[in-house]
Amino acid sequence: MKKVALIGSNSDVAKKLIQETNFEFICLSSKTSDFDVMNTNTFPPIENLCGLVYFPGTINLKPFSNFKLEDFQYDYQVNVIGLINVLQFYQKSFVENSAVVTISSIAANIGMPFHTSISMCKASVEALTRSLAAEWAPKIRLNCIAPSITATKLSERLINSDLKRQTLADRHPLKKIGETEDLSNLIAFLLSDKASWITGQTIGVDGGLSKLK
Repeated sequence: MKKVALIGSNSDVAKKLIQETNFEFICLSSKTSDFDVMNTNTFPPIENLCGLVYFPGTINLKPFSNFKLEDFQYDYQVNVIGLINVLQFYQKSFVENSAVVTISSIAANIGMPFHTSISMCKASVEALTRSLAAEWAPKIRLNCIAPSITATKLSERLINSDLKRQTLADRHPLKKIGETEDLSNLIAFLLSDKASWITGQTIGVDGGLSKLK
């Protein structure tokens, strides 16, 4: 059975992944322990690691003029620096044919109002994923998923009424927003041997929004 570390395992997508797949999960979350992506001293050693998924992220949406430097710094720390810390710490723990999945956003590649901070951070996640996919091949595969709005606790304030939810759904060609299983199903595939010839990719999970009018 594949041993997979879930960083930020308290996320809704991580919980769905745990429910629906039979990997051996190592769950690491600041919500349930002293684990802190900014402090490698809190990282437990893991041997024979076959996969890793990095879930920590932010949705900090507001006009550019309202952002303070501290806002950009915080978002970058959570989305990018934490990911770097985790990958550097566990690099030597991976066995042959391991897989890493990172999480971006549709906003990394489409200009969207009020997304300046998160788009910058997620573009960095995608670039890091591609670069490491080249550097770590053939031992470790790295791929990134780029969702649009998905029904999770993180996005709750954006979809906390029927009107908000329907307005966002109508923006997508498939006329619905994402659900946790839409992301967990793809993550499970990318972690599995069925995706053994896929690396360095950013895959949209966005109801067609990034490609279709």
